[in-house]
Amino acid sequence: MTLHSFTHVALRVERLHDAEAFYCAVLGLDVAWREAETPDGWRTLPTGAGWDDAESAGIELGIVMLYRDGVRLALEAVREVQPDGQLSHVGLFADEDELPRLREAATRAGCVVVTDRETALIFDDPFGIRWEVSTFPYDHPPSMSTGARTGAWLTGV
Repeated sequence: MTLHSFTHVALRVERLHDAEAFYCAVLGLDVAWREAETPDGWRTLPTGAGWDDAESAGIELGIVMLYRDGVRLALEAVREVQPDGQLSHVGLFADEDELPRLREAATRAGCVVVTDRETALIFDDPFGIRWEVSTFPYDHPPSMSTGARTGAWLTGV
C-alpha cells in the first residue's frame, strides 16, 4: 500500500485569466487545459483555442490546469475567495489497494467523505483541508481534461 506523490494543488482565484498569466510567467508553467462547467457537466476548451476564443463564444472558463516537470497547479474560478482561503484541495496519487485503507481510516478519524469512487476518494479532514486521492498519477496533464478523457469538448469556439 503506497501513497506515491502529490498529483496537484488546487487554488481558488478571483481572476482566473490573470492568475493563469501570473503563474505561467513567474513559475514558467504551461497550460494543460481550460474548462467550463455547462449544464451537461465540465467541457474542455479545444486545443489551440484561447481566452479570446472562449470569450467570443460567450463561454466563462471555470478551471485551468497548469504544469511543468513535476508541478501541477489547478486554478479554480470563484467570484470571491471566502474566509476559508484559496486552497481548494490537495491531490494524492495512491495504489488501488490504498483506497480501502484510506476510506476506513478517514471515516474512523471523523473525516467527511465527499466522493467515493472505485478510483478516487475525496474527503474533508477535521482541519478544513479537502484531500483528493486517486489511482491515476497525472503524468501527462493534457490527457487528464474532461475532453481528453470523455470527448466532452466545448463547442462554438
